[in-house]
Amino acid sequence: MILLNRNAEQIFWLGRYLNRIEYLCDQFPFQNNAQALKYAHAFCLPAFDAESLNALLQDPEQPASFNQQFQSSKNNIQDLRGVLSAHAYAELHQLIKNAHENLAYIGEVAVECHEVLEAEAEDIFLFFSLGQNIEQLDRQMRLKQQQAQTLKNLDHTIDLLNQMGWNKLNHAWHQLKLSPDSIHLYHFHDHMQTVFEVDV
Repeated sequence: MILLNRNAEQIFWLGRYLNRIEYLCDQFPFQNNAQALKYAHAFCLPAFDAESLNALLQDPEQPASFNQQFQSSKNNIQDLRGVLSAHAYAELHQLIKNAHENLAYIGEVAVECHEVLEAEAEDIFLFFSLGQNIEQLDRQMRLKQQQAQTLKNLDHTIDLLNQMGWNKLNHAWHQLKLSPDSIHLYHFHDHMQTVFEVDV
């Protein structure tokens, strides 16, 4: 089956959402006010200390909450029903459902979803990995964390996409690799979104 660009985009965003959830689960609950404020400022969240950030993440009405992130993941999985194998779709659907019913389970769910998608077709897992790595790079830039390994992982993923004939990101990726900063990351992301919008 040929993977359409719009399906590749859905897989990419599923990777981003699940990576975001996994990282937040590692930090939650925030204990240090300074660290919580740094995270809130980096992502423009209306929180001013650890307590308010923790409350925001648990508020289902907030776009940055665990609930909303999982809802976005669930929507993407639903849209991919005809792309994923029946087994993978059933597993992912059940995992997301379990996470909605038990907030404490969400970190494990994000990891298990990764394992399910890793067993799918190579192009599916590559676009999932692309989303995971772009989300990670975005966070590392915002929080001023080390980026070298993520850039290396991205280079490998894009090289594998090239080998499959999906070479539409090369120029924007080359620019980002030479100048790994937020401006070039946003340019890469905008270019990628433009490519996703055109099915061939």
